Order: sequence, then C-alpha cells, then structure tokens
Amino acid sequence: MAKSAKAICKNVNADIRPQAITLAKAVLAMQDKIEQQLTTYEGMPLAQVLTTTQGEKALKANPATQEFRATVRDYAAALNSLQDILEENRAPGEVTSLDAMRARFKVAK
Repeated sequence: MAKSAKAICKNVNADIRPQAITLAKAVLAMQDKIEQQLTTYEGMPLAQVLTTTQGEKALKANPATQEFRATVRDYAAALNSLQDILEENRAPGEVTSLDAMRARFKVAK
C-alpha cells in the first residue's frame, strides 16, 4: 500500500480516528484487490452460456464479473465515505490550504 491508513487519517479528530483508520485500511485493501484483478477483469466475458436441466442453452451473467463490479462499487462508496469523514472531522487547529491562502493575502485595515 502506497500510503498508510494512519497517515491518511492523521488529521482526523481523535475520538473518531480509530474508525477512520479501519475504514482507510478497508479502502486500501479493496484498492489493492481491484488493481490485482484489473487485467483478469479485462479478459472476462460479461456473460456465460449454461446448459439448463432441460438441456437448453441459456445466457447467464458471469458471477466473477459481477463480483468484480460489486467490489468496485463498494470501493467507490467506502472511498466517498472516507473522504467525507476526513473533511468533516478535521482536528481543531488544523489549517487548510484555503485558510492559509486567506491569511497570506489578508489586507491590513
């Protein structure tokens, strides 16, 4: 993992930091899993031809493709939640880049 969960959550309020770190770990794990499976997914058929109990051919969604897509959806939702937590639970006293720019360009009265 390129960045650690603790580093990602270092500026989160202490009371919610353990939960944020757990979520960040999950997001990073899903990201690794998705990156590992991308080349496999590219070659996967979206559907499979199956033979029913009556001997007829039927087209069915590929379960492996569905699972990959579900993982990507879960990853996107978890990443969105993590971003919300990081933005909304910033530790007091942390200066944002916007605050820093405002302070730099503050005009004396």
